[in-house]
Amino acid sequence: MQVDQIRQALIAAGVTGPHASHSREGNIRKIHTLLNGEEPEATFGLSGLDRYSASEVLGFMSDLTGCPVDIADLSCADGIDPDRTIRGLIAAGEKLRDEAKKGSSMLAATGHPTGMLEFYMRLSDAFVRAGGKEVRLREGEDLPIGRSGRTREVRYVGGVGCVADWGSLKHTHSSAAMEALLESEPWPALVLGDHGFAGAALERGIPTIAIMDINDHALAIAHAERKDVTIVPLDDNRPPRLYEPALALIESVIFETDE
Repeated sequence: MQVDQIRQALIAAGVTGPHASHSREGNIRKIHTLLNGEEPEATFGLSGLDRYSASEVLGFMSDLTGCPVDIADLSCADGIDPDRTIRGLIAAGEKLRDEAKKGSSMLAATGHPTGMLEFYMRLSDAFVRAGGKEVRLREGEDLPIGRSGRTREVRYVGGVGCVADWGSLKHTHSSAAMEALLESEPWPALVLGDHGFAGAALERGIPTIAIMDINDHALAIAHAERKDVTIVPLDDNRPPRLYEPALALIESVIFETDE
């Protein structure tokens, strides 16, 4: 599949282009709650975010997604520029390829198992086939990451970590799980993740490939601060099969094919 075909397939799937999941008004409101400290989990474990203005944060998001930069305009439609998504996918493939060639270790983890789990499983498998090593920190341990003092674990499914509460995989923005994982050493050379899994890794200086949805503003700030992050902007909760074209593009870069 050629890049132009991949772009059109991702737009048709709602993975990039006009955003079906989050409204402009909701995205702007979330910037304010992040900066005002009203939603601590939205920091994704990154520090110092409140030194920026809402307009600055929206500008950081626009650089990565192409969304409109007028903070007062709540009527426009938000979305992600497909060309920026394509560039992010190619950059992620290059990072995975280069680290795999060095035999580097990678931890893959997602706070969005309904959308990204299969995607990360496939990328982790490709990384290993290309020469990289898969890391599973603190597998099987009870971790103090639940609410009201409860313990949960990070369950690895196909090599990808997810917060698990008995029989359920949980959607989470919190950095608590990744912070607990990184109490164990050695740390991986690379992280593939989103939400708090990505943010906590970046806070500790670990190179990270981060999937960033249009309302994941903390990751845009990390990028603007020149942390070692490769951003892939896309809708992170589409049906898993719809990411197939994105996988094809990344794998073609990892294995240097013309597919």
